Amino acid sequence: MSSTQRQTDRGSVTVWIMGLTVMIGMLGFLVLAIYVPFSARRGLAGAADQAAQAGATALDEDVFRSTGVLQLDPGLARERALQSIENQNLDIDIANSSVDATADEVTVVLEAQVNDSFISIFDQGDGPLIIRVTATGTPREDSP
Repeated sequence: MSSTQRQTDRGSVTVWIMGLTVMIGMLGFLVLAIYVPFSARRGLAGAADQAAQAGATALDEDVFRSTGVLQLDPGLARERALQSIENQNLDIDIANSSVDATADEVTVVLEAQVNDSFISIFDQGDGPLIIRVTATGTPREDSP
């Protein structure tokens, strides 16, 4: 190689490494921006599922003993579902929760706001990201 060819290539590896470092940093930022809301949703969905299952264990014993029909006691089912939500150590603050119980099913709805997400950089003034999950539990005769 001649000395003129070496001088024209000088520093190209440095520029390439710097560009690669910026690209990896941007990729890491994007992964983190997506991870926070998905992680919050997964935790909220698990909490709602667990609360609905807890509510679905509140069978009306009098009806079952007299008729053999599996049916929920709506008041007890609602109480168990709310207690389950309260007893869970969630990393996210629940902004709104509702539990609707009938003789056939328990429906739990949880809402939370994700304010500290990097994804809010792409927000166009719509406000905080709101996550809403719904879970329904029913009594079953068969074991899974």
